[in-house]
Amino acid sequence: MTPIIGRAAAVALLLVVACTTAVSEPTTTVSATESTITVGSSTTMTDPTTTVVPVSTPEHRIQVRIVDGVGEFYDPATLNEFVPRGMNYNRFVPSVSGPIFDSVLATTRYEPATVDADLAEMQALGFNVVRIMLETCGVYVDGCITGPDGRLNPEYMDNVVDFLNRAKAHGLFVMVASNTLPDDSYWLHATAALTDAQFDSANNEFLNPRAVPIYVDYWESVVHSLVERGAPLDVIWAYELRQEHHFHEIYAPLSLTSGTVTTANGETYDMSNTNAKNLMVDEGLVYWADTIRSAIRDIDPTALVTVGFFTPNEPNPVNGPDETRLVRTAYFLRNSEVDFVDLHQYRGNGVDDADIWENFGIEGVEEMPLVLGEHGGFRNWYSSIDRAATAVMGLEDDSCRAGFDGWLVWAWRGDSSSDLWWANEGSGNIARVVAPINRPDPCAYAAFEFIRYNVALDATVRASSEIEANPATNVNAGTPAHWNASALAPEWVELAWANPTNLTEIVMTVAQDPAGRTVHELWVRRAGADLRLIETFDGITSENDRLVFSPAEPLVGIDLVRVVSTSVGDLWPAWHEIELLTADPPP
Repeated sequence: MTPIIGRAAAVALLLVVACTTAVSEPTTTVSATESTITVGSSTTMTDPTTTVVPVSTPEHRIQVRIVDGVGEFYDPATLNEFVPRGMNYNRFVPSVSGPIFDSVLATTRYEPATVDADLAEMQALGFNVVRIMLETCGVYVDGCITGPDGRLNPEYMDNVVDFLNRAKAHGLFVMVASNTLPDDSYWLHATAALTDAQFDSANNEFLNPRAVPIYVDYWESVVHSLVERGAPLDVIWAYELRQEHHFHEIYAPLSLTSGTVTTANGETYDMSNTNAKNLMVDEGLVYWADTIRSAIRDIDPTALVTVGFFTPNEPNPVNGPDETRLVRTAYFLRNSEVDFVDLHQYRGNGVDDADIWENFGIEGVEEMPLVLGEHGGFRNWYSSIDRAATAVMGLEDDSCRAGFDGWLVWAWRGDSSSDLWWANEGSGNIARVVAPINRPDPCAYAAFEFIRYNVALDATVRASSEIEANPATNVNAGTPAHWNASALAPEWVELAWANPTNLTEIVMTVAQDPAGRTVHELWVRRAGADLRLIETFDGITSENDRLVFSPAEPLVGIDLVRVVSTSVGDLWPAWHEIELLTADPPP
C-alpha cells in the first residue's frame, strides 16, 4: 500500500487563484485528435480575432468499450480485448533531504539504465502495463515534480517523458498516477489558503467551490506539459487523478453536526443529516472527478481517466492504516464519467474477499471496468515470499470471478523499503505467479513448485477453552491476532475441514511472552480414522517463533489437525496462526 507522503506546511496568506475557465470560445475548430494550448499556461484565453494553433495529440492505444452490456478494455488498432496485467513501479531510496521516498522519477535519483533493465524484465514475463506515481518523491530539493517556484519542474517532466518512451520501447502501457497535490507546490499552498470552518484538509480540495478549480489547473498543467514535450501519449493507458482517494471524517465539513454547506457542484447539504452528508461526499466526488476528466479530455481528447481507492471500511470492518479515512465507492461506480475505477485490496487483513467486494459495492456494476490496481503481500502477514505469492495468485483468481478486468501488483521492487514482499525479490516468485507468460489466464490457478495453499483458512476451529477477546478462530484468521486458552496446560486447539487434503507442511506461529521451555504435541486425523500423534515439539520458544513439521512424504487425506500444548510453564497456551499447507490448488 502506498506510503502517504507528508505535506509541506501551507502558506498562511491568501493567494490569488488564476481562473481556469476560458473567457471566450476560440474561433478555431478542433478535431477529435487535436487540442489547443498556450505554452506556459494551463488556460487558453482568446478573443474572436485570435488565431489558435492546433497541436496534434496522438490517440491513446487503449480504450474502453461496452460488449453485451459489459465494459472492457480493447486496442482499437486490432479490435482485440486488452487485459491489463502488470506492476507498480517505484524506487524507495533515501532522498537528498533524508527520508526514504519513491524517487523513481526524481531528478536527483532517476536511473534510465535501471528503468530499462526493469521494464525489459517485465516485458519478458508478458506484462503489458506499469503504474508510476507523480508526487511521491518529496519536495523540490529532492528533485520532485515541482521546482522552487512551486510550478512544474521541467527536468522532472522530462524524466516522465523519458520513462514513457522507454515503456513504449518495451511494449508497456503506463498509468500515470497522482498521489496528492505536490508538496511545496503552488497548488497545495493555494488550496490550503482556502481552508476555513466549512472546508478543511483533503475535504477542502475535493469539495470547496474555490479549491476544485485549482485542482483542475494542476492536472491541466501536467497534461499540457506532456503535450508540449511531445510525449508519446499513445502509450499512456490512463491518468489517475488520485491513486488512493479518501475523505477525512475528522475534518470539516464531515466533522460538522449543524448548519448547511454548499459544495463545488453548487448543491447545498444539511450537516445535521447523515444521509445528506453521505450524498454530499458521493455527489462531490463525482463532480470533482468528472470536472477534471473533462478538462483533461479538452487537452488530450482520447485519454482514459480513472480514480484509485482504498478499501472502504463498511459494512464489513477492515483494519486499515488510518480509520479516520472515509472511502465511498458504490455511488461513484454507478454515476461517474471516469473510464474505469482502480480498487485496492491486500489479502491478509482477516477479511474475506467477498466482504471486501461488498464494501466496494461492485455487485451489479457491469459497464464500468474494474482494475485491481494494487495487491501484494505484507511481510507481517506472510511468513515467506512463497506464502505471499500464493495469496497474490489467489486474490487474482477470486477478483477475476468477481468481475475485475485488470491487475497490478504492488510492487516490482522495494529498494530501501521492507514492509512488503516485492515481486522481483529473491527468485521473483510473486512476479512468476502473476506473469502472463506463466499463467495466461488470470482467472485460474497454475502449478508452481514453491506454491503451497493454506487449507486452514477454510477450516472450522474449536478449542478446549478460550478468552473472549482472543478466540480460537484467530488461529486461521490470517492476521497477527492470537488465540489464548483460559487455563494452564494441557489445552488444545483443532482445525477441521470438509474435503480431505494432502498436507505437505504444518506451521505454527508461537504467541508467548516471556520465552521459556514448552511442549506441544501435533495430532492429525485421516478421513474415517482416529487421531494419531505425529510430532512432539519440546524446547525453548518465544514470541513469533515458528514450529514447522515437514513430513518426508505428504500426509494423505487429512481432515483434522489438533495441537495439544502439554506444558507452557505458568502461561496459558496461545497461538498466533496455524497454517496447514498443501500443493493441491483449491477446487
